[in-house]
Amino acid sequence: MQTIPANVHKLPVATSEGLYFFYADEIVRFEASSNYTYIHFTNRKPMLIAKVLGDYEEQLSSAGFVRTHRSHLINKQYVTFIDGHGNIVMEDNSRVEISRRKKKGVISELKKCFFQRLSAA
Repeated sequence: MQTIPANVHKLPVATSEGLYFFYADEIVRFEASSNYTYIHFTNRKPMLIAKVLGDYEEQLSSAGFVRTHRSHLINKQYVTFIDGHGNIVMEDNSRVEISRRKKKGVISELKKCFFQRLSAA
């Protein structure tokens, strides 16, 4: 499966209306709902897609996305902070759960992303 860099290629998203193409940096997060996935955007209302979350995980790992829970795949650039309960608060004020099993790896990924941004500035 091809990986998608953040600003180079667009992610194809098939809906009942047709085929949309979105840049990875337009997407704040993905949220699983049974065999469907909600895509939450920076500039439009959420979209429900008939694909499972795992279909997006591998494609978007190189574009700055990290799986925090079986129900959540987030764009690291939109993380605001991690609260005392271990939830991630995103720039759109949504709260995303971090599973106990993934917590150490997710926090490590977020720190690495933060330090990369600092060194680039």
